[in-house]
Parts: sequence; structure tokens; C-alpha cells
Amino acid sequence: MPLLATTVDVEKRLGRELTDEDAVRVEGLLEEASELVASVCRPLPTPTPDSVRIVTSRIVARALDSDIDTPGVESTQMSAGSFQLSQNYTGDSTAGGPWLSRSDRRMLRRWRRGVVNVATW
Repeated sequence: MPLLATTVDVEKRLGRELTDEDAVRVEGLLEEASELVASVCRPLPTPTPDSVRIVTSRIVARALDSDIDTPGVESTQMSAGSFQLSQNYTGDSTAGGPWLSRSDRRMLRRWRRGVVNVATW
């Protein structure tokens, strides 16, 4: 499967150049993000439209910017008394890897195949 975005696209989404640590992870994340987007866009449009490229690079940028141990964490609260820790996750995230947000799905909507009824008589 071809990658649907480049490292340059990811840098545009991040608003900065990739660090050495990011550069090590970016190829694998681009592969994962491309597969994720391809699973939503059936059939995959050729050449790759700008919206598909943007969504793919946003997925990777989001994964690079998130804490590796806690992807998608929106806020964290800690307190010393009673040893409490509370984390709130964004509504669009899932733990464990790259994810599609609601706005990503909206951008890809035009590239999704809908349900088609075919008369058989």
C-alpha cells in the first residue's frame, strides 16, 4: 500500500521540523495512518486527493504530539492527599495508536462508498 502522505506533510501539520526522535517513528506512523485512512476510503482515490493527504498527515502529527504512554489524553489532574490521579481523554481518541477524529471522518466522507440498492427484477 502506498503512503498517503509524506514527512513534509507531517511537518506542515506540526508547524515545525521533525526531531530526531520523531524521524525514527514517522515512517511507521505514516504506514499505520495510511492503512487507517484506506480502510475508510473504499475505493481509494487515485491520485491521492489533498483532503486524504491532509487527514493522513494530521493523524501522524497527532500521534507524534501526544504522550506515548497516554495517547489522546486531554487533561490530567494529580493530588498529593489520597494519592489521586485523574485523566480525561478526548472524545475522538482511543488508547493504543493513531486514530481518526470526527473532523477527520467528515473530511473523508466524500471518498467513502455509500450503500447502493440495486433492483434485481
